Amino acid sequence: MRSTMPRIAVAALVLALILLFSIAVVFSSGVAATGKNATDVAEVIFIKSPGCTKCAAAERTLEKIGRDMPLNVTGYYYYTESGHRIIKQYRAKDVPAIIIGMQVINYRDYEGDNALLESLIKGALANRTPPPPAAFTLPGNESTKQNFSAGSANGLSLNLQEISLYTISAVLGAGLVAGFNPCLLGILVFLAASVLSSKGKRRELVMMVVSFSFGIFAMYFLFGLGMQQLLQTEAIASAFRYILTAFLLLAGLSQVWDALRLKQGRPSLFRTDWALKYFQAGVDKGRFSSYFLIGALFSLVKAPCVVAIYFAILDLLSARRYFEGATYLFFFNLGVILPIIILGGAIALGMSPEQVDSFRKDHRVGMRLATGLALLALAPLIYWQLI
Repeated sequence: MRSTMPRIAVAALVLALILLFSIAVVFSSGVAATGKNATDVAEVIFIKSPGCTKCAAAERTLEKIGRDMPLNVTGYYYYTESGHRIIKQYRAKDVPAIIIGMQVINYRDYEGDNALLESLIKGALANRTPPPPAAFTLPGNESTKQNFSAGSANGLSLNLQEISLYTISAVLGAGLVAGFNPCLLGILVFLAASVLSSKGKRRELVMMVVSFSFGIFAMYFLFGLGMQQLLQTEAIASAFRYILTAFLLLAGLSQVWDALRLKQGRPSLFRTDWALKYFQAGVDKGRFSSYFLIGALFSLVKAPCVVAIYFAILDLLSARRYFEGATYLFFFNLGVILPIIILGGAIALGMSPEQVDSFRKDHRVGMRLATGLALLALAPLIYWQLI
């Protein structure tokens, strides 16, 4: 009996050790599997816009893929500081944009084809590589790590490499379209005739044109800078698209209706003769400041003719960094006043105001109609965020 007891104890001890070892192996395998699953969660950065239907469709595709594999999706609005830094770092070109590892999937890569988008996302997930040290910070830690260029203040820096000559040409052309209208030609003819009749000097006319143009430029540019800052607010940016779409439709219809009225020989809806007495008072003073104030006043009188295109440009530029958008805004407003400078210079060089007024009367129906149709075509593009 005594000889069998140690054997039983040894056997029990061996069985206990085997059981403990098995439990340890199973537990360690479970921890390893848990760790593997934790590290296998894919990090996805999603650049989006408020109220964007294309963004919503892309999010649904991400949700569909997320049912089959773990995804950690972090979304940023394009107009935030974090959004701007991510776009700059990864060189994203569209909204929406999906960033997985170092691969960027822009909207133009799939053009609304959700099946193709799903394929691109799965391919990026399969081949993802760790991103480099981020030039942005995750929410909640943004104040401690910021990657701004030297000499910048609060991230409001201007990188000239981000300025596109194509975009400059586009906004300059839009400014020319907004500036060249019957409202402008009518007032310019009145002012030129008034200056020449009262002063009789071409030099005085040149001074009037420059000061008058600068007054318009200053008013529109300062207003645009304020709107740019305002559109950085999420709630305002989201609502602005709907307000702008409705405004473009109303403005386009009013321009087309005004063209029909002018064609029938009826007076224009956009009459500016009520302001002529104020302009005449400024001309009589003949000072630089008076011409500047006339231009500032005219920017308000001219608003119904130009403000629709102006707001559309502001909506498009709100996706840019503040100073980058301000640079493009500068060129847009330069386009607005270029017709004044060109026509005013031509009058100063010898063209008679009557020739300009004759051109205005002969082509105002066509200019109104073209402007109205352009605004009506622009409204759905703004609403569906196709531009």
